[in-house]
Amino acid sequence: MKLIEITRDEIRSDLVGLVPVGSIEQHGPHLPMGTDSIISEYVASKAEEKLKDRVLLFPTVYYGVSLEHKGFPFVSLSFQTTISFFNDLLESIFKDLGLRRIIVVNGHGGNSYFLPLVQREFNMKHNDAKVIIFNTFSEEEKLRFNVNDLHAGTIETSKIYAIDKTMVRLNKIEDIRSYEVKDNVFILYSAIEANKFGVLNDGKPIRIDEELGKKILNETVDKLIWLILNFKV
Repeated sequence: MKLIEITRDEIRSDLVGLVPVGSIEQHGPHLPMGTDSIISEYVASKAEEKLKDRVLLFPTVYYGVSLEHKGFPFVSLSFQTTISFFNDLLESIFKDLGLRRIIVVNGHGGNSYFLPLVQREFNMKHNDAKVIIFNTFSEEEKLRFNVNDLHAGTIETSKIYAIDKTMVRLNKIEDIRSYEVKDNVFILYSAIEANKFGVLNDGKPIRIDEELGKKILNETVDKLIWLILNFKV
């Protein structure tokens, strides 16, 4: 069920809440600004479609922490604001809606710095309600694509192409003249300092694999479904 489409009387405490979260930030010249949000929303929505009577799907939180993209177009909240926002959001989902199981479906690596803090604070505070962070990305998929795509490279391009190929500006990929990436990007250096085109594909040209992109997306949905079905408090 989708929260914004149901009535108050249809909300049940036994439902598992799914909260997709992403970012609004540059993804090279060829991918949408909302790439991370699009992927997290897609994964959460597909899980909801298969488990309509078990899941309560929340509207996507499109804004995250994207400070590492300074010099490029992006919209970002501060770490302090996002921590406060998610603390309030999770508390309200529990106290005001009565949900005791909440999964945050995260599509943006930059959010991984603050989400575990929010998760830990909530879970240590409550004995009768729990939060799990589910990332839509993994180290395993880098091995399967044979590339360390840190941002806007082969993996993300293949996923977006598999979701909706019209969102990938194929002709703009030709504008990327260099794939060299400076070490310690996102730790010491911003995206633009590491690669002036904003694509961090570990020195390799972008290769789109629609079938693998779709396969990994489907597997990610299946993993989320398994988590939902096995989430006990």
